[in-house]
Amino acid sequence: MHPLRIKFHFFWSILFIGLGFTTNAVWSQTDYPNKPIRLICVHAAGGSADALSRVVADRLSKILNQTVFVENKPGAGTMLGASYVATSVADGYTLLMASVTTLSINPSLYATMSYHPLKDFATVAMVAQTPSVLAVSPKLNVKNLKELLELLKANPGRYNFSSPGQGTSAHLAGALFMSMAQVDVVHIPYKASASAVLGLLSGEVQMTFENSLVPYSKSGKLYPIGIASAKRSISWPELPTLAEQGLSGYESTVWYGVVAPSATPVEVVKKLNEAINIALTQKEVIEAIKHLSGDPVGGTPESFTERIKSDTLKWAKVIKTAGVQSE
Repeated sequence: MHPLRIKFHFFWSILFIGLGFTTNAVWSQTDYPNKPIRLICVHAAGGSADALSRVVADRLSKILNQTVFVENKPGAGTMLGASYVATSVADGYTLLMASVTTLSINPSLYATMSYHPLKDFATVAMVAQTPSVLAVSPKLNVKNLKELLELLKANPGRYNFSSPGQGTSAHLAGALFMSMAQVDVVHIPYKASASAVLGLLSGEVQMTFENSLVPYSKSGKLYPIGIASAKRSISWPELPTLAEQGLSGYESTVWYGVVAPSATPVEVVKKLNEAINIALTQKEVIEAIKHLSGDPVGGTPESFTERIKSDTLKWAKVIKTAGVQSE
């Protein structure tokens, strides 16, 4: 065979082999997932975020026919786990259960961050939201928002509200409430949500903006004024929203959603999005989220991105106006 022809034969052989490998690489993504998936939770084990992550992981395991397991990486205001996922391999096997704190609040609380909420992540789907509940001590003897506002406006700076700490969602819910209602209430930060609620039950504070307060309300130990969602929650349908009681536009919810490293293939994101949305229509999942005082959300990656953007602007304004600083 002529030497030149041998060279061309070798060239085309190598090219076809290369194309074959390329084709295999592309097609290999269609069998996703073919190994276990890690869902990183930015909160400690035992809390509501951890419980929600495990509900989602369990259901996705069944839908995707592959093991999905939760790994807790709390710390640094949820930034530790977020940074870990942001720098992980973008193959769809390391995901993040992010919160409103992770993606929309932290950018205004911290001068420097180790990740960018939008540039470093590909949004997959919102999972659930848990509205804050404005609850007061029965000793205030108020039964609705109108009566509470009358009391607060007549006594500026006399009453206070609790939160799990500076810059937490409960703190920001209170700051937004004061700004929109034009009242002066003193913020008392505690170290945890349980302590913030205990502060109200013991009489150290008169108000709080927390969730999971149904048992205390039914026992009469505190009185729920209203819920901070745009519409009534399926977990507490009889409780009116603050907006429908006159505080138009007031909304403060803690939401959770799944994101992946930014370079994750589009087809992988699409498959995960479809699986999450299927999960959120199933009765067992809806009831589990309801038990956690939440509402299922779902939707497209694009709608999740828009929620991150709008809440970032919203909380940035609240943080700046109230002079909120991270601890």
